Amino acid sequence: MIIIKNFSSNFILRRLANLQFAIGMLLLIGILIAIGTFIEQDQSIVFYQTNYPENQPIFGFVDWRFIYFLSLNKIYTSYWFAFILFVFASSLIACTFTTQLPLLKKFKLWQFRKNSTQFEQLNSVNIQDASANNLAFKVHKKNYHLFRQNEKTYAYSGLLGRVGPIFVHFSILFLIIGSTWSAFNGYTAQQIIPRGEIFHVQNLLKSGNISYIPQSFSWRVNDFWITYTNEFRTNQFYSDLSLLDNRGFELKRKTIFVNEPFIYNGITLYQTDWDILGLKIKINANQTIQVPLKKINTAGRKVWIGSVPITLNNGVKTNYIILVNDLFGNLFLYDNEGKLIQESVIGQPIKINSQAAITFSEFITTTGLQIKTDSGIPLVYFSFFLLMVSVYISFISYSQIWQVEALTNLVVGGKSNRAVLYFQEELKRLVQKPKN
Repeated sequence: MIIIKNFSSNFILRRLANLQFAIGMLLLIGILIAIGTFIEQDQSIVFYQTNYPENQPIFGFVDWRFIYFLSLNKIYTSYWFAFILFVFASSLIACTFTTQLPLLKKFKLWQFRKNSTQFEQLNSVNIQDASANNLAFKVHKKNYHLFRQNEKTYAYSGLLGRVGPIFVHFSILFLIIGSTWSAFNGYTAQQIIPRGEIFHVQNLLKSGNISYIPQSFSWRVNDFWITYTNEFRTNQFYSDLSLLDNRGFELKRKTIFVNEPFIYNGITLYQTDWDILGLKIKINANQTIQVPLKKINTAGRKVWIGSVPITLNNGVKTNYIILVNDLFGNLFLYDNEGKLIQESVIGQPIKINSQAAITFSEFITTTGLQIKTDSGIPLVYFSFFLLMVSVYISFISYSQIWQVEALTNLVVGGKSNRAVLYFQEELKRLVQKPKN
């Protein structure tokens, strides 16, 4: 029974460590990622029913039911994709411990050559009346690890270059672990928050199967403002945010803008958008109302319009149109026939007639925030660092030199896995006798 178990485990290890198997798994993962790029991920069922209808399947069989059945709408967080990544990671681990590490140990072993016939396949040279000690001294000065046994000598240099493949394997492993952990544990939310409001994370765009949204703290939008260019176009928009604990005490405060997020305990808040929700208006200095504004895109620019009803003393109710171009504070008031009554700014009263006057007191603005957590990002970054290190050390040549004394001759040979011409020149310089 033990023999059968050992045979089964060895067979599985050999299959996992097989290079063709690993390449096949990598190709399969690449194809699945390409499918995930082609088929939109984490959309609503209505989206897939609209874009992949049953009566017009792609390639004759890909419709929304097919996509949902195979979880192609959430490939990267599906359990079968995670299983494929696990098998590929197991293949890398098996290859590392059954092939790469034993090879590394083999390269560290002393490999003496006993006679001149073993030098036939090397870059070798016969030296008359040469001193083995002198050559060994030269080799040692070139930072070779030197071993001697009677008349035989073995030296190697650049063993670190043989570690490169192992570094590549571990970098891919860290990349798989980090990206998988982010996919299953991360989430992304998008929220539009009015200035002055306190909010918790809601409106999830996507979330992992084991993601957790902390409820032990909340966020507050203290302020929001925009800077403009000389051409009156938006230059940058800012949000002053505070992180609050359950008792409402401020834990951290920061002003964010595009490319300058708020980061706390792995949670990142990005500035993404903004909007004008409405206006606060004073009527006759004794009544304050909030007027909602609607955004309209025209000629590549944004404008906001709203309607304010004003009841005159005679009881007649009249609607006036408000037009806003930006947050500079410039506003335009029109009557219901579209005639401009007056251009105004925030805080300046407008007299409608002898019976009514209005003052635009302040904008009600909102800031667009994206809340995101990617707990596996540090591992992903570390994996790319390891990959860069592996690329660098892979250029280190692993060179070996042998020498054996045969009567009055000294036979010297060597080989290198990289920079062969340079190694041949170096070997010639080592065996060259000094000029008198």
